[in-house]
Amino acid sequence: MDDVSLLKIGLTDDEKKTFDKKKVEYNKRVGSLLKVSRADAKNSECYICGKECSSFCNSHSVPQFCLQNISVSGKLYHSGNLVDMPMLDKDKGIGEAGTFKIICRECDSSVFSDYENPDAYYQGPTDKMLSQIAMKNNLKSISKRQLEIQLYRNMAKEFGGHELMSHMEGIGSIDLMEYIDEFQYAKKACQSKWHNNYYLSYFESIPYVVPIAFQNNIALVSDLEGGTINDLYNHLSDYVIKSVHICVFPLANHSVVMMFCRNGENRYSKFFKQFKKLSSEEKLKVINYIIFSYTEDYYFYKGIDQEIFGNKILKEVAKTTPISVADSPFADSLTAAKETYDLNKRDTIPNFLSETYKIV
Repeated sequence: MDDVSLLKIGLTDDEKKTFDKKKVEYNKRVGSLLKVSRADAKNSECYICGKECSSFCNSHSVPQFCLQNISVSGKLYHSGNLVDMPMLDKDKGIGEAGTFKIICRECDSSVFSDYENPDAYYQGPTDKMLSQIAMKNNLKSISKRQLEIQLYRNMAKEFGGHELMSHMEGIGSIDLMEYIDEFQYAKKACQSKWHNNYYLSYFESIPYVVPIAFQNNIALVSDLEGGTINDLYNHLSDYVIKSVHICVFPLANHSVVMMFCRNGENRYSKFFKQFKKLSSEEKLKVINYIIFSYTEDYYFYKGIDQEIFGNKILKEVAKTTPISVADSPFADSLTAAKETYDLNKRDTIPNFLSETYKIV
């Protein structure tokens, strides 16, 4: 869900119609607020080494070599091509795709060198590579939550709705603490002499180049049989949301797809067992559906047939977020969330990980 659409939560149908008429105006105002909020949320120290930093590195959430393999003249498509986001251009340059700024240039160039090496993917990833991926994913999430928290504060001042924005800020703050904990675990794992910090539940080397690149941590709501993995609407202080890490890396002549989690994380055990029973084709369909239904952080091959962006079901799935499954974030929406994120709907959208959509 884009930042402007957050303002629609809890409105009546008539209020939503009025809102839609003024959406362009709201987009401009939120755009200005984003600029101010980014400045307000800026850190003074590198999040990894802790050194004072006045100019942060433009760090990529997906390795640049993956983005280069799906770009055309340095450009690629993103989720904005599927979701109505009028403030955003329909393509992005590699230098601005999935970037965040909370670490220094020295850390960015040295800490992630193992996993950001395309030659490392002719075999399964090491535990250190998984640790580095987890670090990067949680850094991106920390950066995003820091910005959102500041944005909620500024939106409350600009548009009113203090109760709603305060509620959203509270949820964001809880998420932030969880991401910080996971980041600290991953950072220690990178420096550990042990090699069992993460459990690699799935790794597949595909003999063709897929047209999408993706890397993120995702909190799955339910498994393949409808069992609860994460209750996104459980706001008890001791309930912690648990994520799984998913990567889709298009390389020069092949692609790798992987899924892993923190070792000893039992909440995903049933899902992993169910997943392993699927055929190779069905596994790719599940990963594909998770990416489009849970996230907005995927990037498309610039040369893909643009007609695919007109697929109505794909567009609807791409609009889904943990917030949008309910009319109000105050509602108990676990049942609705399970229906929305039902992985058995995976055949309803194009599977971009299949050979059908390979880059020739």
